[in-house]
Amino acid sequence: MNIIALLILMAVLVVITTLTVLASRRGEFQRRLYACNIAEGVHDCAVSRVADAAITSRHLLYKKGAADNSITVAGASDWPLGTVDDEITAEEISGGVQVAVQLLGKGPTKRMVASGVIGAGVTVYAAASGKVAATGTVVVGTSLTAASADGDVIEVADCIPVIVTPKQ
Repeated sequence: MNIIALLILMAVLVVITTLTVLASRRGEFQRRLYACNIAEGVHDCAVSRVADAAITSRHLLYKKGAADNSITVAGASDWPLGTVDDEITAEEISGGVQVAVQLLGKGPTKRMVASGVIGAGVTVYAAASGKVAATGTVVVGTSLTAASADGDVIEVADCIPVIVTPKQ
C-alpha cells in the first residue's frame, strides 16, 4: 500500500514539474513581440503598401505608385505587382493604413475582375482600370473560371507578369 501511494506522489510531482516548465515558457513567449505584415525584409506571397487613392473595388491589379511603398491601379500596359483583396477609404489612407498586395506568381490562385467575356482555361492579360482581359500585351495568368461580362470576378492561376509582343 505504501508503494502505491509513493508512485502516485511521484506521478503528481512529475505533472506539477512539467506544468511549471510549460507555464514559464508560455510567459516567455508572451513577452516577445511577434510582428507580421510589415514592409521590410523578404516576403513570401504578399507585401504591405499604402494606396495612392481609396480602394473601392476588390481584386483589381495594382502597380507601384507615386512612392516606393505605395500602389495605384494598373493599366493595360503597366507591370502589375499583384491584386488587393481589401477596400480602404481615403481617411484610412491618411491615417497610414496599409493594404496587403497579393504578389503575382506567388502563393495561391488570385481573384481578378474581368473587363469582358473571358473563357475558362485561356491566357489572361492586364487590362485598363486594373481589370483583366482575354487579349493584351502583359500576361498575368490563366483563367480557371469564365467571365460573361465586364465586372465579373474570376479565379486565375497567376504568373509573374510577362510582356508579349503581337505577331507581325
